[in-house]
Amino acid sequence: SEADYDNGIGVYTAFGHESASGWRKELEFSYRNNDLRHLPGDGINFTGWTDSTVDGDIRSLSLMFNIIKDFKSSGSVTPYVGLGAGMARLKADYLGADPSFSGGFGSLVVNDKSWELAYQGIAGLAFQLAEGLALDVSYRYFATLDPNFSGTLAGVATNFDQEYNSHSVFAGLRWNFGAPAAAAPQYKDCWDGSSVPVAADCPPQLTENNAANLDPINVIVYFDYDKSNLTPEASNLIKEASSRALANDVKTVVVSGHADRSGGSAYNQALSERRASVVRDALIANGVAADSIRVDSFGEDRPAKPTEDGVREPLNRRTEVVISFE
Repeated sequence: SEADYDNGIGVYTAFGHESASGWRKELEFSYRNNDLRHLPGDGINFTGWTDSTVDGDIRSLSLMFNIIKDFKSSGSVTPYVGLGAGMARLKADYLGADPSFSGGFGSLVVNDKSWELAYQGIAGLAFQLAEGLALDVSYRYFATLDPNFSGTLAGVATNFDQEYNSHSVFAGLRWNFGAPAAAAPQYKDCWDGSSVPVAADCPPQLTENNAANLDPINVIVYFDYDKSNLTPEASNLIKEASSRALANDVKTVVVSGHADRSGGSAYNQALSERRASVVRDALIANGVAADSIRVDSFGEDRPAKPTEDGVREPLNRRTEVVISFE
């Protein structure tokens, strides 16, 4: 039979490990307590006990192993879903009376516990408050195999088969600890006044010899994390490249936007498009003909430095410019 319970309280704590791909494995300990509202009868001649004829509660202590997937993006809100399985200790404590039985209140007595296999479904949102700290709001559907409780009914020993499940909403704090903080990107200064990551090459110096040979000019513009605006150094680099290019007959200018793998694929594609567009607009503003410019955007698909999904890599946050001459 399925008993009905009033809204109650629940708490849980969990410890686990999160991978760079967004999967979490965790061990969860939880406690739930609900007051009994209705306990069904035999379904034939007796409809059961209501909240005016029964008093008591059911308590659950559970140990669960959860697997959770975080759907990370570049924003501060991370949705997630998960599944869990484990064991639960259910403790039933009821006293009840009904005109169908003699003896007054206390005709029904249940004070027993049962260990059962448990499972749950999880969905939630994590709101980042600070580095490594988030407000976690989650919904959990928690259920066990049907417990069997021993008790007495009008003094006669009786077994009570019940169903147990609960719908819970939790809110709390999640702290990610133990992982070293990401190292701050190291930059170096180049001949043109720009700064690039130390592992990257500086833009080639655009000498008169370059112009005489009419070799293509290759320029790489780097961006800050999750940004598509030009730094002052990047603006100067584009201005210098445009000036050298206009001294010759420009044939084509290919502008290619890129992103690292720290966000979702669709988001990174849009970010690379914005980065390519802002560089194209800067070239036009510096005198390069708009009809000579071709714009491509590749999202996270063509990294300068291959990484795992979810990794922030300065070398991949870039727009490449190739200027060819007649």
